[in-house]
Amino acid sequence: MTNELSAFSPTLWIAAAILAALMVRGAWRGYHRGPLRQLAGPAALTVGQLCGWLFGGELGHALLQGTAYPWMLRGATGVVALTCLSGLLCYALLWRMGRLPEGQDETESPVIGALVGCWTGALYFLLIIGILASVASMYDLLARPDSPTKHWTVELRDELAATPLTHGLKDWSPIPDEQRTLIRQTRRLMADPEARRRLMGQPEIRALAAHPTVYQAWEDKKVRELLNNNDLSGFIDHPKVRAVLADEALQKEAQMVDLVKIIDRSLLPPKK
Repeated sequence: MTNELSAFSPTLWIAAAILAALMVRGAWRGYHRGPLRQLAGPAALTVGQLCGWLFGGELGHALLQGTAYPWMLRGATGVVALTCLSGLLCYALLWRMGRLPEGQDETESPVIGALVGCWTGALYFLLIIGILASVASMYDLLARPDSPTKHWTVELRDELAATPLTHGLKDWSPIPDEQRTLIRQTRRLMADPEARRRLMGQPEIRALAAHPTVYQAWEDKKVRELLNNNDLSGFIDHPKVRAVLADEALQKEAQMVDLVKIIDRSLLPPKK
């Protein structure tokens, strides 16, 4: 047991100390606030995320239809906006419901409030870890393969994932599997000019490439240079590539194409 504890890195010890501090702080606040107000934060997070996940995508597309806002981002924007709005409303409602009657200085259930606060502290710790893992997963996907150093969030996440209990943290990402697969495939395409040529020869891609915004981006020398240099972040940030991502008609047409299957087929070397 002693050997196992001594094998823990300083990062894990610091994380454990932060968890303990958040739980103690939550218990203290819950004791003075009462259980209802202490639950306001977690309940707001839960309600907000549920509303955003169920209705945010459709709301974003409905409200932003006909605008210049990128079509691919409309659903995600709706999710974020509805999550924040519904979460704030839920928080305000529970905070008001949990207020003390006039003239009363002590909550009716301080012990229950302390117990609730202890677990809400643990929940906030998990939320911080989730945000860290989300940022790290983005850097994992977008960083150049030949980069000599890792981003600090990636290194920190990997250290936290060095135990049997937390090993799944290293592979966790908020990005759906299909989108992550597409990003990885794009990375491989950028490093393989022959695969890119095979991709442009696919009938479905030829049809998409005939679209004016795609054609202009593909023929741009700077875009090709970014592809050849395997600079994914610079490629996505190029104005002509952003125009492609913002083209609503093109995005709807691309939705009908199984890009994962087509790119995977292009990455395979031709049979001899």
